[in-house]
This record gives sequence, C-alpha cells and structure tokens, in this order.
Amino acid sequence: MSKSCSIALKEWAVVQHALLEGKQIFLLRKGGLIEETGQFELRSNQFLTQPTYIHETERGGDIQPQYLDWLREEEARKTPNGQIRFEAYCDVAETIEVKHPDALIQLSSEHIWSESFINMRLDWEPYKPLFVVIVRAYKLPEPITIDAHPDYFGCKSWIDLHEAVSVEGVVPAIQDENHFIERVESIKRLLRSTGVLVHEE
Repeated sequence: MSKSCSIALKEWAVVQHALLEGKQIFLLRKGGLIEETGQFELRSNQFLTQPTYIHETERGGDIQPQYLDWLREEEARKTPNGQIRFEAYCDVAETIEVKHPDALIQLSSEHIWSESFINMRLDWEPYKPLFVVIVRAYKLPEPITIDAHPDYFGCKSWIDLHEAVSVEGVVPAIQDENHFIERVESIKRLLRSTGVLVHEE
C-alpha cells in the first residue's frame, strides 16, 4: 500500500461514514456534471474520499430511515467552508456495471440508500451506465484537514490534490480479510442471480 495519496473521490459524508463503519463496501457512480467524458471513469484504484455535504440535510428520503442519525451526525461534524477533512482511504476490489434497480434494491442490507434513491440514480440520464464500485475502506489514524484550493470545487467526481496526504498506518474498516472477500463474493452472486450484472472488471 502507498504511503501517501494525492487523488480524492467526492462522496456524501454519510456514505463515507457507512464505509468506515463496515456497513457498506461499495459506491454508486454515474459521473459528475462536468466530467471530461460525460460519465464516470475510475481514474485510480486507490483514493481518499472527500466528504461532501451539499443538500445533504435535504436527502432524508435518499437514506434508509435507520441511518438518518448518521446523516445528522455528519452534518454536525461538517468542516468550515474552505476546508476538507480526510478520514477514509479506499482500495478498489471490483467495478461492476448494472442497468436495473432490482439487484441493488435486493442488496438493501448491504448499503444505506433508499429504494427511491436507487431508482432515481438509474432514471437520471439513463443512457449513462451506473457502476457499483466495490472498495475496501481504511480509516486514517487521525483525520487530516487541509485548505481547499478553488480547483477542488465543482460538480466533478475526482480532485487532484496539490499536496499528497499521508495514508501510513491506515486501519481497514473490515479487519478480517476473509470476511471482506466473502461479502464481495456475496454481492457478486446476487448481481449475477438477478441477471442484471452487465460487466465486471
């Protein structure tokens, strides 16, 4: 594993929370509004997550009710404007494309999103593929807060950090590697069984 990382993927703070709790081991991506290619591309297999908060308090309907406390906790911990706090580092295990909500809805015990959110993500710009990005999340030994440069802002998935962030001493959210592998295989089996798994890398 690298000692530092200079690329970050933007993700809801509450989803980062779920990753670090070991509740969730995958992300859903379609692409930011100003991505160069118009759709999501996996630029790196290892990345920090940059927690985002825009409209997050309005997203109660996008989160399963039992996880709304996490949403409120993250809003209360939000960094001041102009700063970013890094707490999570991810290593990609699998990338899977899906085109129908049924499998993701059946995987509801493996994620925090609501059924309405899953449907919305697939319905939004339906010509764009939706990717399940399975990751092993790691917690930084201590949160690292940096000043945000202007080019970090905007509706885009990735940011290139001006200075690398140390990831030495990170601890896996799911410490038992065999348990993590079992969960990955379980997710893949369900996606295959529903017949909606289109592509995996």
